[in-house]
Amino acid sequence: QTLILDAKPDHISGSWLLASPTIIHRYVELKYMGGKNCRMMTSTIAAISLALWAIHTSKAFPPNSNFGCQSRSAARYDMPRIFPLCSANEDQLGVVDHMRRDILANSILLLPTAFPSLSNAAEFDTSSEMNYLTRQVRTSIVRGAQIIDKLDGNWERFSDDFGLGENRRQPKKKVLGVGGKAEVEAKEIQAVLDDFFCLDVLNACDMAFLACLPTISKDFLLQQVDQTKTLVRKSFIKKSSLSISLSPEEEFNFNCYSHFRVYNDILVNENISFPAFRQKFESKIRKRLFQLALKQDSSLLISSPPKLTEKVVSGLQITDKIATLLQRKGIISSWERSNPSNDDIEDFISPMSSDSFSTTPDLQFSLALNGDKTLNSQILLQELGYRLYPSFGCWLVCEGLLQCFVGDSETVVNIDDYYFDTAYNSNPDLFEVKQVLLNIVIQRN
Repeated sequence: QTLILDAKPDHISGSWLLASPTIIHRYVELKYMGGKNCRMMTSTIAAISLALWAIHTSKAFPPNSNFGCQSRSAARYDMPRIFPLCSANEDQLGVVDHMRRDILANSILLLPTAFPSLSNAAEFDTSSEMNYLTRQVRTSIVRGAQIIDKLDGNWERFSDDFGLGENRRQPKKKVLGVGGKAEVEAKEIQAVLDDFFCLDVLNACDMAFLACLPTISKDFLLQQVDQTKTLVRKSFIKKSSLSISLSPEEEFNFNCYSHFRVYNDILVNENISFPAFRQKFESKIRKRLFQLALKQDSSLLISSPPKLTEKVVSGLQITDKIATLLQRKGIISSWERSNPSNDDIEDFISPMSSDSFSTTPDLQFSLALNGDKTLNSQILLQELGYRLYPSFGCWLVCEGLLQCFVGDSETVVNIDDYYFDTAYNSNPDLFEVKQVLLNIVIQRN
């Protein structure tokens, strides 16, 4: 901090430096950058220098001295005394030089006694300077990567908006076709939703739920469903006017959401253990849905083949039939299934064995359900934290595969569902689920 004063010619001539404690503090902090101990010492040095300054200046410069600051502003705010860099006569210069020598002598004698570690400050802060430098380098690298990533993301969005690049104009790649795997695909058809079949599906869900909780009556369940519909209809349906009639697909999706939300609320209120309930509920709902499917397509009723190879082939065929049934009833728009290779089937049928151990590889394939009409209800229920949601395709396929392996207690069927947006877009805000992918794994214990 530098202060230039317009002093009277007969008093002082030359430049003036305000040597305040702030200067001392900043100088030592910049010179010995890094250590906490050093910062504490610099603050104490500044306080000591201020005290020595006040003592010596009060002796060297009385209030009526020419070297005292005579301005009213300085007197009002008690500004520190001002050191002249050059004086008007030799007497004044001798007084100032004597005062400076006293301050330097007292500071030199006091500081080593009060802070014996000050002599080692340079050694201590050498490592601190290196840590500070490396920390700055790492911070710069991270910030640079963030900036580059942000620029790359903005360019990708710009390219998507204006269709830049030839790859963006190519048709979408199929999820199941990755790796050159063979697949079975059904053509997309505009089937009308079967309202009666959908109503039977919801009734089957109610009956399976009540069978798992005998303490809950059917009237109470339906009453809760009606209250939930009235409560959430306005927020669930994104329309400007509630008088507009819903399409059959939207109405079925809303009914699924209402029913399964009531199921989850009852489970929470009754303090029901969910893992045990889920296993029991899925076992009942699979059988009920499969009985409804048999009424619509009698070819689903097959006897379990004796050979394991025929069981695998029957399982793939019944999977296709169930997917076709869902498509004809308007619940999905299309489907596609990966076809396991002959080698995978052969490894599953003929397990590897040795003297010490025996391993049986799993048979895995996938079924993609496009345009599922219950997608919104499934996603919304899971976003709200509910773990029970409508997954009719998963339940039907699982029961159909189990029917092919009836009598084989060593075979277990596990199905996991995933959600995909089949259209590529770099903007995550435009993500829209369009496909439910069922990962089917047949295991033999």
